[in-house]
Amino acid sequence: MSQFQGPRIAIIGIGKVGAAVAYSIIHKQIASEVLILDIKEDFQDAQVQDLRDSTSFGISPRVKPGTWRECGQCDIIVFTGGTNQKGGESRLALVQRNISVIKSGFEQMKPFGENSILLMVTNPVDIMTYFALKYTGLPPSRVFGSGTILDTTRLKDAIAQRAEVAPRAVNAYVIGEHGDSQVIAWSNMAIGGIPLDQVLPLDAEEKHAVAEFVRFKADRLNRVKGETSFGIGAVISSICSAILLDERNVLPLSHFQADQGICFSKPAILGRAGILRTLDIALEAEEAASLERSIAKLKSVVVGTESPRPVTEISSRL
Repeated sequence: MSQFQGPRIAIIGIGKVGAAVAYSIIHKQIASEVLILDIKEDFQDAQVQDLRDSTSFGISPRVKPGTWRECGQCDIIVFTGGTNQKGGESRLALVQRNISVIKSGFEQMKPFGENSILLMVTNPVDIMTYFALKYTGLPPSRVFGSGTILDTTRLKDAIAQRAEVAPRAVNAYVIGEHGDSQVIAWSNMAIGGIPLDQVLPLDAEEKHAVAEFVRFKADRLNRVKGETSFGIGAVISSICSAILLDERNVLPLSHFQADQGICFSKPAILGRAGILRTLDIALEAEEAASLERSIAKLKSVVVGTESPRPVTEISSRL
């Protein structure tokens, strides 16, 4: 094991998303060492060298390639590795292939560090988080996914632009699936602590427009530039910061809900020990019904993956 002192973060999978995550973490300067691992060794080494070039100025963490076993001992393990959907392949087949990818990786990382936290980014993130919990044997508080935090960031930005305020002044959550069945908790939204309807009254048509903008933003970006990476990179580095600095931030993360038996996003208090507590949101009847449909969709995917049969399509975008 490395003798390098201080927090260590491992990034598994160093494609466009993984590289953006690594770059953001490195320049946030929240870790002493960043380990990089990718199954394509030449590509991994090239990414490590490129990332090292970005650390030439100021105080930066050490960037190095890591083995599976070394990565499994890090304070935070960010898992972005996975495969893309092939032409003519069903979404369920993609899910099953990515489950095989993560399962193989976890077996090579075991035993995990005593306080290691696993942060899943691989899509579909709710399903991957569920199977990560199943295959790692880590406590539920230390296995969670990025969930709807990026969707929530996009929602806050959309509302902030309409209200002409800073995004940080908007209190809002997207919950449920990170995908097409996601739910906006409109009844809990506020600006500067003041209920949304008192600051920015929106009718049903306007709310629908905002929801569609948030739901399909990644699709629009993917059609033009082929991927989205900067947003998720910033989001993941912020999650890592909240963990390592024990910030106790409330973030909508995908984590295990014992009463439902699956993982999906709800606001959670995040600190050095991982998820400290889940916060329940009081929803209006229509929002609650939408959340139940989102949960049912995710359950059908889990059932279909564990006992293959036709299931509802799921989203795999960021």
